[in-house]
Amino acid sequence: MSDVEEKKSGYRLEYAKNNRAKCKGTFVPRPNPCTVLEKGTLKLGSVVDFRGHTSMAWRHWGCTTTTIIINMKKSFSKADDLDGFDELQPVDQEKIRKAWDDGHVADGDIPETARKPDSGDDVNEEIKIKKKRAPPKKDVEGEGEVPKPKKARASKKVS
Repeated sequence: MSDVEEKKSGYRLEYAKNNRAKCKGTFVPRPNPCTVLEKGTLKLGSVVDFRGHTSMAWRHWGCTTTTIIINMKKSFSKADDLDGFDELQPVDQEKIRKAWDDGHVADGDIPETARKPDSGDDVNEEIKIKKKRAPPKKDVEGEGEVPKPKKARASKKVS
């Protein structure tokens, strides 16, 4: 245990120590997490309880939603009270304070992998094209459709 008294809360700010964690932030067109948190990236952790075990779910600071900021405001009176805030660089502390006051993360902080696609050429990749139905099968002579075999009815058992 360290001599420094740590704040215990549901949120923690820190820099990624390695490239192992994946961002849990999801956005509307992308159902999957955006990408890996690269070493040195500012990240926000939320405490998650899964079957009695607690762990942190990490996301890019730019992937923090307005709902998360609202929930943090319910627990803390100011951004400086967040766990790990004191260990951040002054530039990042200002980002956090500004987002706290505005109620949302600045657009410049959102990573490219988490952005919604523009109405450009990449839109077709995101939209799944509905497949056409196959034409009905023809019989051997080439006339008409092959009838589907009917299922036999289950007979009722009389006891």
